[in-house]
Amino acid sequence: AAVDKMEVHFIDVGQGDATLISCGGHHMLIDAGDDTKGTLLQSYLQKRGIGSLDYLVLTHPDSDHIGGAPVIITKFAIDKVFMSDYEKDNKTYEKLIQALDNKRLGYTTPAAGTRYPLGTATITILGPVKAYEDPNNASIALMIQNGQDRFLFTGDAEEAAEKDILEKGMDISADVYQVGHHGSKTSTSEAFFQADHPINEVISCGEDNAY
Repeated sequence: AAVDKMEVHFIDVGQGDATLISCGGHHMLIDAGDDTKGTLLQSYLQKRGIGSLDYLVLTHPDSDHIGGAPVIITKFAIDKVFMSDYEKDNKTYEKLIQALDNKRLGYTTPAAGTRYPLGTATITILGPVKAYEDPNNASIALMIQNGQDRFLFTGDAEEAAEKDILEKGMDISADVYQVGHHGSKTSTSEAFFQADHPINEVISCGEDNAY
């Protein structure tokens, strides 16, 4: 079957993450940088003619992943919001929840193994597999596949969460892997990196990369 063209934009938000995935006129934003990057992300999406998102995925509530989200939530129509079930007691998280409330948007923490469509692509949720005391390990991890092309995202998940994903037996082989936790030594364990098949390309965010 024919597949839509899929574009993956690793957006430069400095210290933090923001990734735009577009496929067949459908769009997903994974994370939104810190609270100084909301307007930049708004402009980035609008310049590409994007007025709505099928999914906003906020992998976990660290400020360098959710800070720009209130602007995105305010300025764009959003169908589904996926968030880690880990809550933080700080102003950045409060602003996020307030923005969701103002738009009357709820959020869910999708279960591992759940699948969602994005045009002809399929999003498979890999984690969190269980509840964690650490916000990084509670990160939403996902695979998106379009045709034979596979992109892997794990937020800031560290070795404990990676181990749990592997033990679930899900296929994490990928063409492109955005390294966990910005390349931190606490993530991307040897076992996870080598699981099933070698990764073809590794992205560590710090500049705009589009595929």
